Amino acid sequence: MLGSMQQTWWVVSIGAGIAVYGFAYFLVHDVIIHQRFRLFTRSNNRYVKAIRWAHKMHHRHLDKEEGESFGMLFVAKKYWDKIKRDEQIQKSNAVVFEIIFYYAQLSA
Repeated sequence: MLGSMQQTWWVVSIGAGIAVYGFAYFLVHDVIIHQRFRLFTRSNNRYVKAIRWAHKMHHRHLDKEEGESFGMLFVAKKYWDKIKRDEQIQKSNAVVFEIIFYYAQLSA
């Protein structure tokens, strides 16, 4: 407000940038990761899964020195790889359960 009253637009730009960052932080950290509101609770989106897993690893260590940076919007490749592995395991388990169900139907 002070910048717009005195026509110093660079001050307004700094304030707007801080506000946009605060909104993005709230949306990603509180809404998507910690699910403070019941949105995205059963999301199958890879990005949501990866950012949640990265954040979990970020909080795994209580010490500041051993903590991991999870990246607020950019997820490290190792977390994307973990989500892809989990999806492949789920698909293979689904096939196995389908086969077991099929043979259970035949024997009944």
